[in-house]
Order: sequence, then C-alpha cells, then structure tokens
Amino acid sequence: MLRAKQTAETIVKHNSSCSGLQMACDPLLKEISFGIAEGGRMKDVREMAKAAGQSFPGFTPPGGETQEQVKERVKEFMEKMLQQVGAEHWHDRGEDETSISVSPETSPVEGNADDGVRGVPIHALVVTHGAYMCVAVRYFVEELHCSLPLGSDKAHMFSLSPNTGLCRFILTMRKEGDRFMLSGIRCVFIHRGDHVKQ
Repeated sequence: MLRAKQTAETIVKHNSSCSGLQMACDPLLKEISFGIAEGGRMKDVREMAKAAGQSFPGFTPPGGETQEQVKERVKEFMEKMLQQVGAEHWHDRGEDETSISVSPETSPVEGNADDGVRGVPIHALVVTHGAYMCVAVRYFVEELHCSLPLGSDKAHMFSLSPNTGLCRFILTMRKEGDRFMLSGIRCVFIHRGDHVKQ
C-alpha cells in the first residue's frame, strides 16, 4: 500500500480542506494479490491471461486473489465506512431526519475540483489501487445499481483506472435502528486523469 499511502499523504499535505485531519490506513483497500505475477509487469499478467484463454481484468494468476475475494473486501470496507461516517456525523442531521442525502447536481462536470460535491455535507477521500477500483466499480454498478455519468459506457467504467486516476461517487445513507445503510450511489465521474497531463 506504499504508493497509495504516499499519494494520500501528498493530497492531504497540499489540500487546505484536509488541515488537521488524520489519515487512516486500512488493509481492506490493498491492491489485488497477483499471486505468482506479484511485482511483475501488467503486460505479463495480460499475456498470462491470454495464454489461459481469459481476459484481463478478470483473470486470476495462480496463487492470486479472485475477483470475488476482492469484492468481499470492497463490501467489508463500504460497510465499515458507512458505520463510521454515520456514527461520526448522524447527529449533525437532526433527530427527525432518516437519511443523509443530497439532491442530484444539475451543473455539468467541468473538470473542477468540486465537481459533483457542491452542497454535499460530508466528504471522504479514499486512495487505493487500479485493479481494486476495477472490482469496486463493477460491484457499485452491477450490485448497488450505481447511476452512471452522462455519456459513460460500461466498457470505460470497468476498465483499469490510470495511475492517480480520480473517481467520484456520491453516496446517500439512511439509519435503520442502530445501523447505517446505503440508500443510493451515483457516479459523478470515473477514471479522470487530466490532472496529471502537462
């Protein structure tokens, strides 16, 4: 998780809205284990997949983690995050409110840092790896019924995110008894890489 940790530290250091916040590392966000291909080049993993008659992403090298195993980590992280955010921020909403939500933003995504989050009361920055995100996005779309940004297609959504690629999701939640539950998820943008172009 070293690269993800360094990326998060750089963001926190240079973003004034992160002042005074503590970073938390969670092993649930670690990159997919590539088994015998661990530490190798992505090109080699693609060639292994092709030789096995499979496509990448989706291929599991011998000794590696399956997509299903990674999805279970994604689900566990989402549950953990919902409970933490709910416990820390629910009191801010008022006793009679049953959900934390925002109305859909009508302004276009323009490439600005605050695209999609104007008026969103709570923010969380999650830094992880490309293959992990590929599994997470597939889970969001196929199982959580995440709405897609205008003009998006599933081939792009399910592709590997570029290094330091940005994805933004808006989650709404509700409280049921003592638990906080996801009530909706919307993708604002996916795999944005324009911030690293010269």
